[in-house]
Amino acid sequence: MIPSALQHLDLKSLTGLLYLLEERNVGRAAERLFLSQSAMSRLLNRLRNAFDDPLFIRTSRAMVPTSKALALEAPLKQMLEQMAGLGSSSEFQAQSSHRTFRIQTTHYQAQAYMPAIAEQFYQEAPFASLEASTLTESSLLNQAEHSIDVALCSDYIHLPKRFEKVLLGREKFRCIMSANHELASKDSITIEDYLAYSHVLVNLGGSNPVVSDALLGERARERHFAFRTPYMLAALETVGRTSLLMSNSGLLPERFSAQFGLVIKDLPMEFPFLDYYLSWPKSAQNDPGVIWFRGICERVVKTLIPYPAD
Repeated sequence: MIPSALQHLDLKSLTGLLYLLEERNVGRAAERLFLSQSAMSRLLNRLRNAFDDPLFIRTSRAMVPTSKALALEAPLKQMLEQMAGLGSSSEFQAQSSHRTFRIQTTHYQAQAYMPAIAEQFYQEAPFASLEASTLTESSLLNQAEHSIDVALCSDYIHLPKRFEKVLLGREKFRCIMSANHELASKDSITIEDYLAYSHVLVNLGGSNPVVSDALLGERARERHFAFRTPYMLAALETVGRTSLLMSNSGLLPERFSAQFGLVIKDLPMEFPFLDYYLSWPKSAQNDPGVIWFRGICERVVKTLIPYPAD
């Protein structure tokens, strides 16, 4: 417990004690603190009462600090330097940082953007660490803010009000199929073509309705999802090996089209663009490290996303 006498000391009084220790002279310490000499003398008396010690002994040549005053000098200096640092934001030095940064993404975004984010991350911060974990539709709602630095999310993710966000860009949904599919050779596919085959659904572990159902209207009941999975690459390879169709953004399928033997065509109905965001806890808004990390994520995604935000 801090003694009651010490609890009434303010920063100016403690700063005055430090100046007295450094100057060993009331007049010079008073000048540094912008006080009159008499006011400085009164401050010294308050300090003596608070610490229950004379602190300084006057001699013919100077003020000699007591052993207690000398013992106070180092911790007092450290404390005041730390207090001074509270008012200024410390710079983040990426090249020497050993900090761990935490990002959450869906499986799709992890494959689409994380390799390029990681590449840039380690170029700028070779000693730092990067942790990526899975983001689901509602996982941010019950998550502590301090457990995440940034999240890559879309319109499908429930974002709490305690998070900020910035638009990264948009993607367009396409129809993905095997290169050996009967529809692969057609210039365009019709609704009848689209509904004649079973489909793959990549879900996010939530209960949101399938967006394309609203676009299909009453005909949505004709579509059959034969394979549901949260894993994007598993879905793409499955499409390449079967006659199943898949409706998804074309960015990642294009990247793996040769590997999995995929063909990508326009959907037979108008599908709204899907917005993608970078989000972060409001509590980390001014964190220099998180600001740096957000900058990397934003630059990388905007370079790769088909329709980047202005």
